[in-house]
Amino acid sequence: MKMLDRLCAIALFLLALIGCLLVPKTYTGRIWIFGTCLALMFTAMFNWLRIRNGAAMRSLRIFCITGNLTMLALACSLIASIGAARTLGNPPVLLAGILLLIETALSLAKASDSAQAANGV
Repeated sequence: MKMLDRLCAIALFLLALIGCLLVPKTYTGRIWIFGTCLALMFTAMFNWLRIRNGAAMRSLRIFCITGNLTMLALACSLIASIGAARTLGNPPVLLAGILLLIETALSLAKASDSAQAANGV
């Protein structure tokens, strides 16, 4: 599970980095695309910190869960707004949604594991 968590965090970071580099220079809404890519990068970095230091930093898990859920909501609303045909035509959008879904599930699972360990269950 930890390896999957790491791979998803790295893949999300690289996807966001490539997205930042490929923002069209002539598109008038480019700042919004760039901002979304930066938010994805920060979410990936939060997840990487959670993987490395999660047991010692309880509040970091809460930030990761919140960030993952927020970005997942953004990805779902984007997918819903552009429709199925355009989503399938833009694989990075679908990939980001899938990676965020996995990271959200792993963050929630790890949070419940640490809560059980703290309670002695």
